[in-house]
Amino acid sequence: MALPLPVHPVLAQASGAGNQGGLLTNPWFYAVFSGVSLTVGSAIGIWIDPEKRWQAILLAVGGGSLIISLAYELYDPAVQTMGKWAASGVFLGGVATFGGLDILIDRLSDDEQQENGFGLWASITTDGIPENAAMGSLLTGQVHGVLAFLFALAVTNGSQAMLAGTNMSESHGKWKTLGAFVATGIVVGAAVMLGYWYLPSVADFWVAAVRAFAGGAILASLAGEIYPDAYEQAGPYITLATAVGFLGTFLL
Repeated sequence: MALPLPVHPVLAQASGAGNQGGLLTNPWFYAVFSGVSLTVGSAIGIWIDPEKRWQAILLAVGGGSLIISLAYELYDPAVQTMGKWAASGVFLGGVATFGGLDILIDRLSDDEQQENGFGLWASITTDGIPENAAMGSLLTGQVHGVLAFLFALAVTNGSQAMLAGTNMSESHGKWKTLGAFVATGIVVGAAVMLGYWYLPSVADFWVAAVRAFAGGAILASLAGEIYPDAYEQAGPYITLATAVGFLGTFLL
């Protein structure tokens, strides 16, 4: 009787995870969901135009969710792999890079462009690449943590797209604005798949560096774009909304 062929332990683990998790372990689900959340959010902002206070509250919920995800799914694993000083240095590099990029976008945009959402759309696009690449790399590990990260990104990016879509459509037109967010959705979805395909094959140190860098990018986005925009529209209500996002994602 022929003996069964040996199975590589990594492949066996992946196969078992796929059988148990089904859709929730499929990287294409995360890629498509990330892209669609942006497109749907922008479409709601363009054609429905919800009250900006509620858009801002939803944005703050997503921001609270991202605080948990960047700490537990990105920064802490990077510290465990790289050490606290190296991880902190890369983290600050992400803060400086994307904080500086937001400043550059604001300076290159005139006042009208800032008001119509161009700066927010550019921030969503640039920040989304490292964030979603890091999420893709996490799919080779504990999927329950990635699901919480997906929730945080979808709520935050979807509400940002809603707010930017409302403002951009007033000066760029509805279909042109939607096209811009469809393109952004394709870019962030591709980032998930590239992170899933290529990051696990490089040294653990560099995977950890990408995650720490993405955590810094998220923090820069929270401080520079998300909370200033949310507070401008909803005021103190965002405090409770942030707590809801924080606790919801922590429990998830």
